Amino acid sequence: MPQLQTNRNLLKLIKLRYLFILLQFLAILLAEFLFEYKLPYLVLKAIVAVELALNMGLYWYYRSNRNIHDFEYFVQILLDVSFLTLLLFFSGGATNPFVSLLLLPVAIAAVTLKRGLLIAVTLLAFAAYTLLLLSISAMEMHHVDIHQHFVGMWVNFALSAMVVVLIVASLVQAMHKQDRYVSRLREEQLRQEQLVALGTISAQFVHHLATPLGTASLLAEELAEQLEGTNQKHVPGSHGDKANDDSGSLMHLRSQLALCSKRLQDFRAMAEEVKQNQQQQMSLLSLFDELKEEIQLNFPDMQVQYELPDPDRYSIQADTTLLPAILNLVQNAVQASRKHLQERISLSGLIKNNQLLLSIRDYGSGISEDNLLQLGSRLVESDKGLGMGVLLSHATLERFAAELKLYNHSEGGAVAEVAFKVA
Repeated sequence: MPQLQTNRNLLKLIKLRYLFILLQFLAILLAEFLFEYKLPYLVLKAIVAVELALNMGLYWYYRSNRNIHDFEYFVQILLDVSFLTLLLFFSGGATNPFVSLLLLPVAIAAVTLKRGLLIAVTLLAFAAYTLLLLSISAMEMHHVDIHQHFVGMWVNFALSAMVVVLIVASLVQAMHKQDRYVSRLREEQLRQEQLVALGTISAQFVHHLATPLGTASLLAEELAEQLEGTNQKHVPGSHGDKANDDSGSLMHLRSQLALCSKRLQDFRAMAEEVKQNQQQQMSLLSLFDELKEEIQLNFPDMQVQYELPDPDRYSIQADTTLLPAILNLVQNAVQASRKHLQERISLSGLIKNNQLLLSIRDYGSGISEDNLLQLGSRLVESDKGLGMGVLLSHATLERFAAELKLYNHSEGGAVAEVAFKVA
């Protein structure tokens, strides 16, 4: 099956052919008016005119983006060989010093075509040169002006070098650029596949967690009823103190189960928002308040230093997944600080040029250089985990046109910096 390619390189080749056609026309004018060679100039100009008209038609045909086959490159190079052979045939044949220009289509084919089509182009160019050589009579060969031939060869070398630089090097650069683009697409596809897998696992986990969580809530209710009945039968005393302790523990258990149920409901709500892409204007004031509340709830023993800007006049376009994405970064900072026997993190912000820079700094050992290059774009194995939180946060922030940067602080620890557009 033929391989499909983008038409951008082919369109570049068609555009560069305009320059080649211009050089052909200039060479005809120089031969006619400067060197005054006796050549069929009307025929030569007609060939160039047909080549120009055909190239304009090809440009119109390929002007829009679409996929093409390798054979279409072959047809383009075959046209170049044909027109160049016709021009050489009516201007001296193999005695024309520009006959080596037949190597240019071969050079272009070498960077655009597969081996089979490249061999075909080479054989066609060789056959064209052979035809030009056989078309020369002995008398014409005897009357060749050697001096003019050498000068023409020098000009031919200069033009050939220029065309090689403009066409072949340009095509190679474009193909390398396309390869880098395809490589980035593959990396992005791999990351998206990882995110889809994580999302599927999370959905399955939430689905399976709902049933045991409901059962645990029912058991907690039954234990509360049993404990209440037991308290009514016993008189106050030492047993009463124990019953109070059990009651307090049970209340704490019920509150934690209620919190888990609320998290599941929040997850379902967030999943629905993501599915329907329901983004809305969220004030920074409410975002900061919720962020502080969640940090206090989840990390009550952690000392958090806040240096946040006045958020009263600003808002951001986002949905409910934004807060969990930031909390993932906060949790990573907390874990890094605790691993370094530190119970503190810092949150600072700066609003400049309608952009909020929110920095979350830990006081750990920092991030290795290898992990800095990969965290957020793929799962990275380390002593702290697989970088799943950073990967999910990075993917979430991208949906809001936010940018996440990770770097090591000059005084120790690491910084996760998020740049938001605010209004």
